Amino acid sequence: MHMIVHLDLKGAPLKIAFLERVLSSIKKWGATGILIEWEDSFPYTGVIANIGSLTDASGDGMYTVEEVKHILYCAKENELEVIQLVQTIGHMEFVLKHPCYRKCQEKARSPAVLCPSQTNSQELVRTMVLQALEIQPDAKYFHIGADEVWHTAVCIKCQYRAIPNNLGPLSLYLEHIRDLALFIKQQRPDLTILMWDDMLRSTSANVLQHYKLGELVQPVVWNYNVKADFSINPQTWDCYRTIFPSSWVASAFKGASGSCEVYPNTDRYVNNQEAWIDEVQKVASVNFAGVVLTGWSRYDHFATLCELLAVSMECLRSCLHVWNKFMTNSCQRTALERKMGLTEGVLGQEFIHTMKIFMKLRDRSQQLLHSDLVATWLNPWQIEHGYTNPAHLELIANESITLIRELTALRSTIQRLLATVTGSRSTNEWVGTFITPLLKKLTDVQDLAIRRYNIDASVKPI
Repeated sequence: MHMIVHLDLKGAPLKIAFLERVLSSIKKWGATGILIEWEDSFPYTGVIANIGSLTDASGDGMYTVEEVKHILYCAKENELEVIQLVQTIGHMEFVLKHPCYRKCQEKARSPAVLCPSQTNSQELVRTMVLQALEIQPDAKYFHIGADEVWHTAVCIKCQYRAIPNNLGPLSLYLEHIRDLALFIKQQRPDLTILMWDDMLRSTSANVLQHYKLGELVQPVVWNYNVKADFSINPQTWDCYRTIFPSSWVASAFKGASGSCEVYPNTDRYVNNQEAWIDEVQKVASVNFAGVVLTGWSRYDHFATLCELLAVSMECLRSCLHVWNKFMTNSCQRTALERKMGLTEGVLGQEFIHTMKIFMKLRDRSQQLLHSDLVATWLNPWQIEHGYTNPAHLELIANESITLIRELTALRSTIQRLLATVTGSRSTNEWVGTFITPLLKKLTDVQDLAIRRYNIDASVKPI
């Protein structure tokens, strides 16, 4: 089985120097390939140049054509299979947000889903796919996304097309996937096309056969739950075993436990790997081609950043180790663990240490802001009437000043570290999302406790 590590570049795209170290590390930890989800970090050209990096659509200044080629070269040097992922119907926000493509939205005011009934929709995604494939002439696999298509048959054109079909809106989705896959196969007959499976799970084998999907694609079945909540319908496997020559599974090593988490829960993600291994062993009749360990950076294009890769490398190593143990017999495990360097430092250790400090400061800040101390001696009524105890205000002021100083110092450290792994846009976004609002709330409390009530002059605002 392949062990593929997902690099989600729609959030905090990685600087080349850091990415080179990531590729070297995951190879040592047993990975056999990478799944690169470019989104707007890919250097699209021509009529679609405005959605990609050549016009700096992401704001991070990554990547050029030469840099993409270098990434592919580094992966090959590390003997890692490269699978590019280009979304082709769902999660199309990075394309459909642009004014020139809004007419291709399935639902007005929602850039999430491409309308399959617009005449230029197929042309658009084909152009995106072709440009990605042109930069990788030796590609063996390609991933077309196709998950979480939230809106189907919303526009009038789609509704009229769906009415005469017994499958209704589903027919539009399946036709879109079939036509795109046929086009790709015409260009690269030997290419294996992957797609996320969630939109297929409730579809019967007869319908999948009708659209010839078994000849065109391989499903990647994803489930990011822990064992207690993990479940795959046995009928899904019965169907996929009948239709597809191979299936893939997808676990998660980050980005699946909360849309604004900043640090991965290793135990939770390792448990997800173990749940998948139990499932793979249970349905031995299915031909599993590999596992994709997904590492989401955002829940969608407009969502805030969740766990960064730089703070998730230790978790990723632990998750890969679980799969390595499953695929390796016991007498080889000691040598494998030495090879993986399980007792050595992991790439991103300073980042991990700094993020742990941030979480502690954030917890302390929230405890102060929502404390009985503030609610009892600095509530809105007391602020309005100037009726409170200065001694308690001094306690509030001292703690807020301490937290502000520590967070301000940590902000400089985090900005320095972020600048080594990603672009300025993502750096500013992370700081502006997680630190700046917290500092503002603490400063507001400090101002109320010190300036408004003019307490002990020895307590100075910073």
